[in-house]
Amino acid sequence: MCVIKEIQVKFVGIDNWNRPIFKDIVSRRYYGSTDNLFSSEATELEVLEYVADKDLSYFGTSFGCEPIGAHADVIIIRSVS
Repeated sequence: MCVIKEIQVKFVGIDNWNRPIFKDIVSRRYYGSTDNLFSSEATELEVLEYVADKDLSYFGTSFGCEPIGAHADVIIIRSVS
């Protein structure tokens, strides 16, 4: 039986390609969405109105990485209500 670990991520910003980027709260792994793009001034609240857990893919180990492509089982932790 395969157990999938859910990864908790927090929004960290918008990269140079206007993609919302999230970081694993435990490791240096970054996740993002390539389907939902935002202005560089977008707030966490604005991003979370459109981006859901299922939209995120693994990007790599630094902010602004190219997406590696695999969708991840992540849970977005919101710092705003």
